[in-house]
Amino acid sequence: MVLEKTNVLFVENNDMDFELAKRAFRLAKLNTRIIRHSTGQAVLDMLEKNTSGELKPKEYPHLIFLDLSMPDIIGQDILTLIRQDPKMKDVPVIILSEHTDQEIINELYGLGANSFMVKPMNFDDLTSFFQLIREYWLNVMKLPLH
Repeated sequence: MVLEKTNVLFVENNDMDFELAKRAFRLAKLNTRIIRHSTGQAVLDMLEKNTSGELKPKEYPHLIFLDLSMPDIIGQDILTLIRQDPKMKDVPVIILSEHTDQEIINELYGLGANSFMVKPMNFDDLTSFFQLIREYWLNVMKLPLH
């Protein structure tokens, strides 16, 4: 069952990558509200609001896409902070990265990543990727709701 409106958080600092992802999401017919944080500090602010009870339902992510290459806090540290938050520790986190180093991939799974995907290199592949996301994470799986 697809949620009426699924909040998808993109932690992505590259404007072009984010715009392409938004377009691909639309073409994949995902019924989502896309939230973007372009810095690790913005994620920390979100977690603080969540802990204090100030995070609004429309800001709460049901699914998180996390880029590892952030300008201020590395993705591994952001993932660790998400997993330490009692209210967000169960939100699925999909790592999107250019990295293909197996040690980094193993580390990310050890830190609690639910999935690791190498960023698709072209728009058609990106759209296909998000169609797979729709089928698996939003149609087949039941996401945790808070």
